[in-house]
Amino acid sequence: WGCPFACNFCAIVPLAKRRWSAESPQRVDEVITYLQQNYGMNGLEFHDMDFFVKEDRAAEIAERMIGKDIRWWGLGRVDTMLTYSDASMEKLARSGLHMLFMGAESGDDETLKLMNKGGKSGAAQTLAIVERMKHYGIVPELSFVLGTPPDPVASVESTVRFIRKVKQVNPDTELVLYMYTPVAEFESPLVQEAIAQGFRFPQTLEEWASNEWSEKSMRRNPGTPWSEDPIRRKIRNFETVVNAFYPTSTDIRLQGAMRGLLKALGGWRYKLEFYSAPYELKVLQKLIQYRRPETTGF
Repeated sequence: WGCPFACNFCAIVPLAKRRWSAESPQRVDEVITYLQQNYGMNGLEFHDMDFFVKEDRAAEIAERMIGKDIRWWGLGRVDTMLTYSDASMEKLARSGLHMLFMGAESGDDETLKLMNKGGKSGAAQTLAIVERMKHYGIVPELSFVLGTPPDPVASVESTVRFIRKVKQVNPDTELVLYMYTPVAEFESPLVQEAIAQGFRFPQTLEEWASNEWSEKSMRRNPGTPWSEDPIRRKIRNFETVVNAFYPTSTDIRLQGAMRGLLKALGGWRYKLEFYSAPYELKVLQKLIQYRRPETTGF
């Protein structure tokens, strides 16, 4: 439970206060064995906020899972995974680790500093880890936080350019695109800039529980003063195009002709960087019930 880092856009930090605790590999193995034997479990998501903090623990859990025929998902950090030995990465791959979620957040190192990302995270490290995971056959799932003040337009454009580099290195990389929403516990430069631009935190319990704040906290359509409709549309339109040209590798239904059709229709837009009004792609993705791992699993 918890996370030892202090990213200032993350709501876990005020709860965990940089503490991290974990069950032993033996205990984790006992639970996995019980669920598999009693319920036929063949897929597993570890929702620890940072499953991979300690390499020896993660490697031992992976070693215990080898041969169980379970596909699994976990959450870690870019810089942490770069420090793992080849032997540990091999164990993770053999154990059934199918997808690893990591917060890339931005392709701009100065923005990462403003976010207090900590460690040795950076654009170069993100490109290095997606290339490394390609070697081991593990799908990287990267989250990005777009539209940060004081210049949300520049933030979006910079991140879009970086995502294109990521996809060039590892086309199977899955994307989770969030819009920046401040976290109340922090007095960071980003929060101060947000307040200066008119952002207001809820003042009562009812306001915190309102649908409006719930929408903000999901970071898909936050309605913040700096994330105006054109910015939101730009992000979602890019998401539509990139998901068409690089269809998810996790949906076993999406094969053959349908996959080819998506790539063909999205290809010209992606290559020309023309993301505006991709109505034909939105219609097609709705018709085929396009699935994002973010919402439907790995």
